[in-house]
Amino acid sequence: MVEYERSKTVPASGATVYAYVADPANLPAYISTMVRADAMSGGELHVAAEVEGRHEEGDARFQADSAARRIEWGGSGTSAYHGWLQVADAEPGSSTVTIHLSTTSADDADQVEQALAETLANIGRGVG
Repeated sequence: MVEYERSKTVPASGATVYAYVADPANLPAYISTMVRADAMSGGELHVAAEVEGRHEEGDARFQADSAARRIEWGGSGTSAYHGWLQVADAEPGSSTVTIHLSTTSADDADQVEQALAETLANIGRGVG
């Protein structure tokens, strides 16, 4: 497995940031490649993304834990792709958002790092 992790301090409370990121309707606004996320039953989403010029669609697991201010996701079936996002209170009026991804390939490391940075920036704009 190849692991990626990045954090950013966001100028909004942990409660505000978590409410934003945990709502599947907001996923296309903050995940840099996602163009659609439709909630299905049982914590599943149907998602669509534009990845390196390709349109990809599929079902994904999406679980939100409000007590821990953490969301977890992964590909459906036998996909090894998965990740989590955690929101923690920082100084008054701000919070730290950490995103962690696990995947089987390091071939796209630069693109993954860029997508993480863009996603964190988008979260800051979305709650700012």
